[in-house]
Amino acid sequence: MDRREFLRYGIGLAGAGIFSLGLVDLASPGLLGKRNVSSLASSSSSLSTASPSPSSSSTSTQLSSLPDYQDFLSWLQSVSGPYSGKSLDISLEQEFGPLATQLIDSDFQNASGIRDQYNIVPYQLQLDDISLMASTQSSSYDCYGLDVENLGVFPDLPISPYTLSQQYPEITYPGNDFSDFRRFSWDRIATYPPDLSGGAGGNSAATVGVLPFDTPTLILFYRKDVYSKLGLTPATTWDEHMANSQKIQNSGLTPFGSVSMAAPAISIVYEYQAHLASFGGSLFAVDGNDITPTINSNEAVQALENYVGYAPYSDPASATYTWENVFQSLAYGSAAHGLLFDGFATWIDDPLRSYEVGLFGYATNPAGPAGSFHPYAGSGVGVSRYSKNPQMAWLWVQWATAKGAQEAKLLGHYKNFPTRSSPLLIPEIASDLQTSAYAVPDMVNQIWNAGTLTTLLGFPAWLKCSVIIMSALAGAWKGGISPTDALNSAQSKVEAIGPLTFQ
Repeated sequence: MDRREFLRYGIGLAGAGIFSLGLVDLASPGLLGKRNVSSLASSSSSLSTASPSPSSSSTSTQLSSLPDYQDFLSWLQSVSGPYSGKSLDISLEQEFGPLATQLIDSDFQNASGIRDQYNIVPYQLQLDDISLMASTQSSSYDCYGLDVENLGVFPDLPISPYTLSQQYPEITYPGNDFSDFRRFSWDRIATYPPDLSGGAGGNSAATVGVLPFDTPTLILFYRKDVYSKLGLTPATTWDEHMANSQKIQNSGLTPFGSVSMAAPAISIVYEYQAHLASFGGSLFAVDGNDITPTINSNEAVQALENYVGYAPYSDPASATYTWENVFQSLAYGSAAHGLLFDGFATWIDDPLRSYEVGLFGYATNPAGPAGSFHPYAGSGVGVSRYSKNPQMAWLWVQWATAKGAQEAKLLGHYKNFPTRSSPLLIPEIASDLQTSAYAVPDMVNQIWNAGTLTTLLGFPAWLKCSVIIMSALAGAWKGGISPTDALNSAQSKVEAIGPLTFQ
């Protein structure tokens, strides 16, 4: 068995052991050949504890010359004098939006003179940091990010951007147009309680706490070469996707047909959402301030039966996998397709991270009876109520979400799809979206324009509910309990928590 075959089979069988995303980069330079052992892929430690100082970093010169971005940076330089040389602490999740932001951070530092330090760590560690900060009212971080489902757990933590703009008009960017944010993310991330009516969302300090920061969107990754050899096309329905998975597995072209993020973690809830929404179901029903669990509805059971039906044709370590491990399974040829967040498209074509460079295509998710849906795991960034540096923190939040910065991140290494609508209209981006290099952002743009998005609901008791839901879904995936029994049990346990509300 050669090295390539060893990796394909080893990753599929090793589960959460040494071949998890974090440990591969740390443990396998000898196995994989020359590799970047300090890779940003590491999920076992912080990607960065501090940005380099402006004097030692290289600014994104080409991107900072974009007119919108240049205008913001010139304004930032003009108002930042009182804060030059001071420090700012930022907590973000290890995701592509934060990575793209840190990559151009020298622009912020050079313009403002502020020494900002990033703590970018995996999902659970970052959530633990914010939980501790909120419970102890600590000033450990000035700015922070949180995923959509967790914002409602800490509704009183941020200082509203409306409040900040009123308190500090002299350091509020005149071009900071809040109406430019995409409605779906504004209604569900900036607005709390979330506006699920399709209306205008929040527009006051009483209803808006953070600003939409990034747009990770779950799509189908598939091996073009394998599909071509078998005469397959990306599935438009779940039945077709099942047939594709079976045919790939039986072909032996890859060890396994598919791969899933089915560990008892937030990842399985997001992947299940693609099935759940496509069957017309939801985890909760909302009536004003009241939240009612609908975890065991007929639609939810059908969706879970559909989801766990892929287990026999999936990388068997899927039961221990989150999104990072799904990437690894695909990148080392263990599986031929799977649902994964769009940002990983950058890594799948990175020869330091993938053996399958240039072999992946991308498609919208298969449809169920209610259509095709794409889970959105976006986050918001805000200024902590306990910050000792709210003015500097407000400057950073404005920069990180500014139209110009979003243009720079979309045109940059990670091709981050923006949370604002207007960046797509500038000539530099409009033309790039027509090229193959921007096929993924272009598809994500089509998904957002079509409104085929689904996401999780945040509220104060979400973390208690989520543990129950994760466990139920993971148990059904492993086959230890039927989908019906798993969801009935989860429904009863969530109901036992007591009345659920947004307050």
